[in-house]
Amino acid sequence: VFDAIICDPPYGVRAGGRKSGGRKLLKGAVEPYIVPDDKRTDHIPSTAPYSLVECVHDLLDLAAKMLVMGGRLVFFYPILREEDSPHNHFPEHPCFKLISSSEQILSSRYCRVLLTMVKISPYTEEIHLAARIQHLEFRENHVKWLEEGNLHSAVFSPADAQLKEAGDYK
Repeated sequence: VFDAIICDPPYGVRAGGRKSGGRKLLKGAVEPYIVPDDKRTDHIPSTAPYSLVECVHDLLDLAAKMLVMGGRLVFFYPILREEDSPHNHFPEHPCFKLISSSEQILSSRYCRVLLTMVKISPYTEEIHLAARIQHLEFRENHVKWLEEGNLHSAVFSPADAQLKEAGDYK
């Protein structure tokens, strides 16, 4: 068990997240592959895209299992900077309470927020199921703007492209 987990999960700004296992494995279509002993020294496992929403769900689930009561989970999370945006909703988990958030501006449209959560409840099978339901609802609400490449193009597009989009450039 740990007192704290501090991380910066991949969210596609510089490099998209990748998850070990092929697409068939990740969709549950095949059983996990066991690498034979004779191929372990030079085997390169296949990977598949790992969306921010899935990554954060896995992070919260792992932290719920591994942190002591009162332990802290601290991580960056990207958001839209529009005040009335329905997307300015942080991930939640029944085992955690959000105690702090601190914004870092990335562009005129996006920022990332350093979230600090404290573990307030023990991890149980019921909590696991409740967290999965919360995750599915969260994913449905965020899938549009978290699609692969969307954050990267908004944050790192050249200034000319941003001006052209705003109608200020010819």
